[in-house]
Amino acid sequence: MSFQNIDLHRRCIEIFREHGLTPFRSIIDAALFKSLAPKKQRSSTILVPEVVFWLMASVGLGDGTMTAAVRKFWTPLVGAFPGLSLEPVTDAAFCTARKGLSLDFFANLFRAVYERFQRTFRDRYRWKGLRLWGIDGSTLSLSSQAKKLREIFPSTTSAKRPSKNPLALMVSLVGLRDGVCKDFEMVPVKVSEQECARRLILRSLGIGDLILFDKNFVGFETIACLLSQKADFLFRLTSNKFTAQARRLTPSGRKEEGYITLPLPKKIRRERPDLPETVTLRILDYQIPGFRPSRLLTSLIDVERYPYEEVAPLYHERWMHETVYREWKQTLQISNLRSHSREGVLKEVYVQLTLNNAIRWIMAEAAGEDRRPVDLQFLNTKRLILGLIPIMANLEPEDLARLYRRMVATIATFEIRKRPGRSYPRSFDQKPRHKGGGRYLQPARIMPQSEGTYDFV
Repeated sequence: MSFQNIDLHRRCIEIFREHGLTPFRSIIDAALFKSLAPKKQRSSTILVPEVVFWLMASVGLGDGTMTAAVRKFWTPLVGAFPGLSLEPVTDAAFCTARKGLSLDFFANLFRAVYERFQRTFRDRYRWKGLRLWGIDGSTLSLSSQAKKLREIFPSTTSAKRPSKNPLALMVSLVGLRDGVCKDFEMVPVKVSEQECARRLILRSLGIGDLILFDKNFVGFETIACLLSQKADFLFRLTSNKFTAQARRLTPSGRKEEGYITLPLPKKIRRERPDLPETVTLRILDYQIPGFRPSRLLTSLIDVERYPYEEVAPLYHERWMHETVYREWKQTLQISNLRSHSREGVLKEVYVQLTLNNAIRWIMAEAAGEDRRPVDLQFLNTKRLILGLIPIMANLEPEDLARLYRRMVATIATFEIRKRPGRSYPRSFDQKPRHKGGGRYLQPARIMPQSEGTYDFV
């Protein structure tokens, strides 16, 4: 790309650094980029690390192709800089600049934004002093034109109609009340979700964390990892899991809950000699009217501090993780990754998740102390921010601050309507399933649901 003079070139870089995607400039500022960017950068290019990141983020924030997103980001700058070329950077130049940035740069930026969020909002979204997390997995379809990706992320062979695209398994650690992603694993689909979950537990969790798991994650190895990290947990159990252990009444005297003692396998104790031979856990039985009975396993054994009436319904906040995945795939285009290499795909994912955390930050400002970011509409928030970017890019500082406050106030009105009594059973879970030996598992929904809120019994 050619410029009229070196001063214009420098001014263009500064405007990118100053504004980026302007609504996020106070969250991801130029100083943060400066602390993370490589020391050696070509002085002849406008595609410095900040610009590359913002262009990649604009792709996730927009709904179209990369070329369309870059052009939309570029257009407001032409009015501010008459000497700037009307044509944005070429796809080839952009891809070359992105390839030149290390994966560590994107990973460190993602972690830095997460840490800033935690310092800013601290204990606002805790449950009884515990940080509430969810760990769950989802598959991502990658570019069908990349032979290298197909070797690393082969499609499934067990499905009736195997995918034509490479498939990756993404297992993430997400705050269930703020929607912020702390960590993730991206692996071939042949790797189990349980193995990925154990990596996340050992790497990112500890004292003061409470993790909610679906029934697919229950296992002694996962429990051992949680115990070694001193993190609390709440599992949903299958109907036949841990039924052989004798149950003892808790101090509450409720028949719906009890203590069990689990002996840890010798293999696990050899690998983790710091763990005890047995561990005492608590099982809770409950049933939502109209649905089959459910069972929970938890390390929260203090029935006074964590009463049955509060722990049983808490598990259903885990569904927020499913909602977050939907927002990533449909709103942030994380299901439309374009790179043809594993490193390139991971760079895109880091940018998308950094953008998710920045949007959640703005939603947290809008929610205030009485509500949670996940109570607000993610899609409408993203659309509002996207629409204001061209306006904000050319405003004076005082006008920009005023418009930002109006934006936050508007986002505060995007409250998600609560619809008690609604349920969405999975398509495969709407009729009894034969489990062998004449036994059948009831479908999730077993009778018409009456109106009103659910009571846990």
